[in-house]
Amino acid sequence: MLGVHFEEEIRAQPDVWRAIAQSNKAEQLARAIGPNDVVLLGSGSSLFMSQLGALALRRRGIRAHALAATEALLDNAAYHNAVVIAVSQSGRSADLLNALDILQPRQLVALTNTADAPLCDRAPICIDVGAGPEIAVPASKSVTAMAAILLWTAGLMAGKSARSAHTLIETAEDVRSWLGGSQIEVVREAAARIARRRSVVIVASGYGVPIANEFALKLKEASYIHAEGFAAGEFRHGSAAMLDATCAIIGIVDDVSRDIVNRPLVEAVQAESLRYVIGGHIGDIPLLGPVVGEAFNTLAWLTAAQMISLFVGRARHVESDAPRGLSKYMG
Repeated sequence: MLGVHFEEEIRAQPDVWRAIAQSNKAEQLARAIGPNDVVLLGSGSSLFMSQLGALALRRRGIRAHALAATEALLDNAAYHNAVVIAVSQSGRSADLLNALDILQPRQLVALTNTADAPLCDRAPICIDVGAGPEIAVPASKSVTAMAAILLWTAGLMAGKSARSAHTLIETAEDVRSWLGGSQIEVVREAAARIARRRSVVIVASGYGVPIANEFALKLKEASYIHAEGFAAGEFRHGSAAMLDATCAIIGIVDDVSRDIVNRPLVEAVQAESLRYVIGGHIGDIPLLGPVVGEAFNTLAWLTAAQMISLFVGRARHVESDAPRGLSKYMG
């Protein structure tokens, strides 16, 4: 079956989160950041998790920025002598290592799934996210492990947070139940319909925006379909013109973002686009994915995005374990 390893790694994620809940990785990262300005550096999925982490830190009053490693050559003057959190699944990305040469961080912290990689040789503090080996090129469990640690770290730095070992384990078990339940068939059926569309739009707000970008990346990697993530409000400022009956639009929903995400979904009715939501209900739009507590709901959104991408890939006869033109080393 296509994407066998990708599916296995998606389904392994609740165990990874439980292990993180029983570790001190978030506490270690919070201590390393301290009261300093922070730059989170990454590429691909690691960049999107950097954006998520930076947003979580900013919401707690910490000056945090996410920077694409590939842009550091032309965008670095404001980031010298900062605390840099280098986020990388492989720890071997040449783009990331070159960016560190340019940024010359005052303190370097590595957040990686490969503790014996060159990145950890350079970083005085190396945090292994502990996701274990990934065979499929589209990263899954390393991505959500990074997200869990970064979000929990931000909560710890605020001194008070709903994010805790208990809420992380609770999320893990809720997602595990969904992965083993009948709703997976609903996702499979929806993916078969999405696969027949020309393009997919994912709209979100707040924490959902980096998840929308990661979702779009996973769809492109796993199925070769055209996909783009948007801030829901910004999508309506021009990009909504792309919607028609050949498109699918998926909204990422939580209580805070529901109204703003609903607007492009309502407007998509006239365009005759296929509509779905993940994260929470909006009217009678079909829901794909688990509904979990707010503390770590982004992990559930990511898991739903991964499963949708897997099934769209299978419907389009794509071997998502090894997409064309990509290799795992690029991390």
